[in-house]
Amino acid sequence: MSEQKAESAQKQQNQSQSQIGAHENAGKMQKVTTQNNNNALELDYLRERLQHLQDSLLKDFKKCINEEIENIVQELRQHELQLNEFRGFAKSQHTNTWSNRIAVTTDTQTANGSVPTEKSKGINPESRDNKLAGKHKKQPRPLPDKVFKIRESYLTALLEVDHMRTIYHIFVAILLMLLIQSISYDYLAEGRVYFGLGTFKSSLEKIEYVFGIWLLEHAVVFLLYYAFKMWTNVRVKLARQPALQSFWSHSCLITYISSQLLFGYVASALCLKLDLTFITASILLLESTRLLMKMHSFVRTNAGRVLAGKLKTDAISGDVDDIYDVQQSAQAIRLPSFSSYLYFLFAPTLIYRDSYPRTTHIRWKFALARFMEVVGVAFFYSYIFERYIRVQYENIGLEELSLRTFVIKLHSMVMPNNIIFLCGFYLILHSWLNFTSELLRFGDRMFYKDWWTSSTYDEYFRNWNVVVHDWLYEYIYKDSYNYLFKGAKLPAMLMVFYTSALVHEHIIGFALKLFFPVMFCFFGGFSVGLIFLFRNASKRVGNFVVWFTLIFGNGLLFSLYSIEYYARQNCPRTYESWTDYFVPTMWTCYNK
Repeated sequence: MSEQKAESAQKQQNQSQSQIGAHENAGKMQKVTTQNNNNALELDYLRERLQHLQDSLLKDFKKCINEEIENIVQELRQHELQLNEFRGFAKSQHTNTWSNRIAVTTDTQTANGSVPTEKSKGINPESRDNKLAGKHKKQPRPLPDKVFKIRESYLTALLEVDHMRTIYHIFVAILLMLLIQSISYDYLAEGRVYFGLGTFKSSLEKIEYVFGIWLLEHAVVFLLYYAFKMWTNVRVKLARQPALQSFWSHSCLITYISSQLLFGYVASALCLKLDLTFITASILLLESTRLLMKMHSFVRTNAGRVLAGKLKTDAISGDVDDIYDVQQSAQAIRLPSFSSYLYFLFAPTLIYRDSYPRTTHIRWKFALARFMEVVGVAFFYSYIFERYIRVQYENIGLEELSLRTFVIKLHSMVMPNNIIFLCGFYLILHSWLNFTSELLRFGDRMFYKDWWTSSTYDEYFRNWNVVVHDWLYEYIYKDSYNYLFKGAKLPAMLMVFYTSALVHEHIIGFALKLFFPVMFCFFGGFSVGLIFLFRNASKRVGNFVVWFTLIFGNGLLFSLYSIEYYARQNCPRTYESWTDYFVPTMWTCYNK
């Protein structure tokens, strides 16, 4: 019995163990199934995410490919247009007709008046002692130099295209219509035709005085050549006496600076003394400024050559007589002829060179067409003055002027003032300079670049007036960069801006006989701020900002000067203290 009980107990134990094992196996199977389900879900999620990533990458890739294809097609179309229409603009960067500067080399540095570096004197800085090399200061990076070549102006090349010439014909037709309108109005309203001659007659009063002063100024400019030659010859003779040579050079430098200041002062004082009109005073001041810039260009370039000859002979071994003979011969070779100096005085450039690229002949039809453009724009200016400026502003100070009326006058003159701005560009920088270039067979006609496509103000100022910008770059920016600020570009750039702003304000102030520094504030204030504000903007946004601010700024600029000018004519005032000169007459007229 006991054995039977033991067997049954054993069976029950085995059954319970088997049941427990079955439960454990079922639990394990359930866990495995659950884990498999979870893994399947994770795989599905991962597969879904990978599919989504693949679709995104393919979509972005297709988008990038399509954009690149569109850009390439657009570039091909533009290149085809350039090849077929704008042939002069489809050259490589290295042979670009419109490239204005080249990298500086030792030869170009010495030839253009810069003092040679140590390498150009035959001294290798690496061969120096380590102590001396450690003390040697790093020289500023050489800036590119001006290059002259035979090329046409931008608009001359563009007007070879039929599409651009059509636009030119449209403007000529508008000018003729305005002329016919002016003639009709004069005849029907007043019974006679003026042709704007009354404006010309009143504007050019005392022009004979300006012509006489202009001749005297050229006599002074001619004397400068012989004064410079005398300085060079005496300096060579004093080569054996460095102290006397230094005293002579410094005395001549002080005399030269004083004569330049006196030259500018006399021209400005005569505008006030002779009570010249705005046009005649502008002619005198612009010509005086041009001659001052020409004289400085000649002296700065050739003085650098003279100093370069001295530095070159310092490295020559031998006795004193040999050095003196070499120096004397070097100086004699470097001095330019008077004919080169005379041609430079009348050439349409402010950068001195001994010679310039010249055309083979004079195109008389081209010169006559440019001269007729000068005459046509002059009559158009007369029309703008008689129909807009005088009508709007001649009664300032005599009539009631509320804020509402003042704003209306400003807005009504925005477009006429911008027409004056654009016509002034075309009159001076295209028509007149191309006319004089053709008569002198001056080959390089890059007086401006494509400033209308500028997206920043620094680009606009570089391309707007290349003639003046080249002078500022060569003799203000480069000298400030190399010697004053030791390689710092920002202060050198600001030096250029404020120098140009002061000269512009000086000319306008003395021509109008008033102190009203709107030009200086616009030029040296807002323009400088806009350079840094929109420097990183896209080209389209930048070009829109440049044009919007130009239209608004020029409209406001011309209007404010006109209002102040007529206010001074109609509201005579007394100046009791020096602070009165800083108060606009327009303000005192209506706030007594």
